[in-house]
Amino acid sequence: MKSRATTLGAALLMCAAAASTPVEWENLDEAHHLAGRMASSGYLRGKVVLVDCRDYGDKSCVAAVRGMEDAWQTFKMKPFAMVGSHTGAAGADRISRIAKGLKLTYPIYRDVAMARPEWRREGGVAVVDSTGRVLYRGDDHRRAFGVVADALMAMRSPQTPREWRRYIDFDLDVLPGRALLEIGEYRKAFPAEAAEYDGALARLEADEDVRRVSRLEELTLQAKDYDFADKGAKRLSDEKVKLAIDAFSDLKASRNPAVAQEAKNCLAELIWTAARLGDN
Repeated sequence: MKSRATTLGAALLMCAAAASTPVEWENLDEAHHLAGRMASSGYLRGKVVLVDCRDYGDKSCVAAVRGMEDAWQTFKMKPFAMVGSHTGAAGADRISRIAKGLKLTYPIYRDVAMARPEWRREGGVAVVDSTGRVLYRGDDHRRAFGVVADALMAMRSPQTPREWRRYIDFDLDVLPGRALLEIGEYRKAFPAEAAEYDGALARLEADEDVRRVSRLEELTLQAKDYDFADKGAKRLSDEKVKLAIDAFSDLKASRNPAVAQEAKNCLAELIWTAARLGDN
């Protein structure tokens, strides 16, 4: 007999076929915000997302959310986002006080849900890849973190033409700057297969805003890969990052809404990086 987590995970996998439209989330608004940084559907766009569904009721829950904060600190420099979907008999005010008292920094909201009729909020964790596919749903946190790591690796280094196409096809409409980078890498890895994107490549390269946000994506990727702990690493200065922020800030007002949202995501990451560089 299949476990509840296995059955639910299979159902969610069936319903979450990738589509080239942004994944939308519900209840990511100020009224539902409990603690941590603010988030939005745009903030989660193009990222591997771990949703921590939690009911507050005993001391083990407090210990568990400390573990989730550790995981957030481990993965947050990647194209990754964690969102707490917290609720329970304790009430929103008490949950908020507990979360703030524990100094949790990842976004925590009340009853976060993917805006799909098949999504059901239950205890445990869910891992959603950058194209909206639910990869895992269950109670095994260690397994969930392994799924996150695998999803980030697959997203960064697709191994087959089929994998490349899945990411490119999604990002063409959602994150055009990233798609431009991906097509370039796909052409290097599989030149014959990548010819199918020649038309899309020409269209993207003809758009100045797309070319610029693509450069912004590249800079953001470099910042995310920077090893703060490696004293021998080539120095990434907060001044350089701040210059990049100033140079690309106008893209937030692009007439292309996908470019505008992509720029906002990248700039938010660079602002965080600059602040951390300034502290080191």
